[in-house]
Amino acid sequence: MMTHTEVTTAQEALLKITKIIETECAADASFLLSEGFVLLGVGNSIFEDSENRFVYSLGFPKPLAELSESVQNNF
Repeated sequence: MMTHTEVTTAQEALLKITKIIETECAADASFLLSEGFVLLGVGNSIFEDSENRFVYSLGFPKPLAELSESVQNNF
């Protein structure tokens, strides 16, 4: 169970989200986490090819100016 302080900290991070990216690639999600993104959710979707895949939703809780060049150019 999360303490009140942890809940408050998590809520504060969510209020600071400046960019949201969704990806179905686990490697991209991992890279974005290493770049300072936070995981907002993981969904399970069925795509046109009927393949069942995960979709990762990530948010960036910092000013957009702090996005790395790699993220700016590739996402």
